[in-house]
Amino acid sequence: MALPLKVLVLTAQSPALFAVRCMHSGAAGYVCKQEDLSELLSAIKAVLAGYNYFPSQAIKNNQTTDSDLQLFRQVNDRELMVLQLFAQGRSNKEIAKGMFLSSKTVSTYKKRLMHKLQVNTLVDLIEMAKRNALV
Repeated sequence: MALPLKVLVLTAQSPALFAVRCMHSGAAGYVCKQEDLSELLSAIKAVLAGYNYFPSQAIKNNQTTDSDLQLFRQVNDRELMVLQLFAQGRSNKEIAKGMFLSSKTVSTYKKRLMHKLQVNTLVDLIEMAKRNALV
């Protein structure tokens, strides 16, 4: 009988929202690539021992009912990626080219994001991304 699969996410993404998403998706741990190698080793040992390993920031955010977190729960992964790229200063055209999408599709993602996150302008969207450590 095989042991259950444990997933430890190693990523360059900020833990603010992504760690919580991984936790809800069933991952056993989350480590940012910016962390020391010792952090990764600690995470591996913890997960192998049957524990979960998430940054304290993710646990704290997971326990709050902050309105931004509630809004971000509606945003899918693809929309979140587009939001990050906007927050990095990329244009619709650059995002479309990088994600192999049409500019129209990127515009649709932007409209959906504005609706889901209850903002009216791209500037507000970018401010929200920065406030939630997506950049």
